[in-house]
Amino acid sequence: MIAGFDTMRLLWTSALLPAALLAQVELVSPLGKKLVAQADEKGLVAKADAELKNDPGNPEKIFAAARARDGIWKFSESIPLYTKGMQVAPTDFRFPRYRGHRYISTRQFDKAVRDLELARKLAPGSFDVAYHLALAHYLKGDFAKAAAEYGRCLDMVGKPESAPPLPQGVRSCAELKEDENTRVAILEWRYRALRRSGKDAEAEKLLDQVGDEMKVAENMPYYETLLMYKGMRTEKQILDPSRMSGNQFSTSGFGIANYHLLEGNKRKACELFRKIVEEPTWSAFGYIAAEAELVRGACKDE
Repeated sequence: MIAGFDTMRLLWTSALLPAALLAQVELVSPLGKKLVAQADEKGLVAKADAELKNDPGNPEKIFAAARARDGIWKFSESIPLYTKGMQVAPTDFRFPRYRGHRYISTRQFDKAVRDLELARKLAPGSFDVAYHLALAHYLKGDFAKAAAEYGRCLDMVGKPESAPPLPQGVRSCAELKEDENTRVAILEWRYRALRRSGKDAEAEKLLDQVGDEMKVAENMPYYETLLMYKGMRTEKQILDPSRMSGNQFSTSGFGIANYHLLEGNKRKACELFRKIVEEPTWSAFGYIAAEAELVRGACKDE
């Protein structure tokens, strides 16, 4: 576990930073890197704020204003809005679910766990709640808890929806049987968590659910690393520079780095961890996970 991770060098925009950076720097990472928000080029924040101003107590408009800020990585502004939403609509699971997600984005993992555990009480069948709660455990180094939470969601696959029913359009664990694109993401992270918690046989058995003709779109990086674990893809194929875009390198690279670490090839693992945290995609889970490994000292003696 990461002792004191939530307080290690994590700063909101601060007087300690040069004035020219204050409008851009969202936070300073545990590795001391200045992490920069994006510009609101489409004016979505201003538009959402105008709607909210006309109806400040409306949960949907609070939610929309927070999500607009998430889109440009202004998490220091979206988190207070989710807090307001939790006060206005305490039974709406979306507010602790998304605030928990943004605590992950801002490397506040203990707070993320607390929020997502609350969201789980409100919406036990939600895929996104289970996925993000397990991820928060993983990033804290609580691999067994992460594996258990991913497993809780996978155990619901194909079963009747849990009560209370989820709002329309919210992904549920029960429907993952038909949603292979989403299922590969949770399978990949559970494989990692099982391996990291010493349950290699269970992790190997999990790969029985992965085939070469699954219907996968945006979660292809997760799918391909699962296929690599089965010997059906190579590292060179997956990390082909001509195929890298967005946060794909962070996602694929972390899966491969983690695999090297598990297989005892620390040098290659650490080389990838360090490359990932040089990427601009600092809100990507693969980036945050690589950063957490470096903070925990995975490469200290490498």
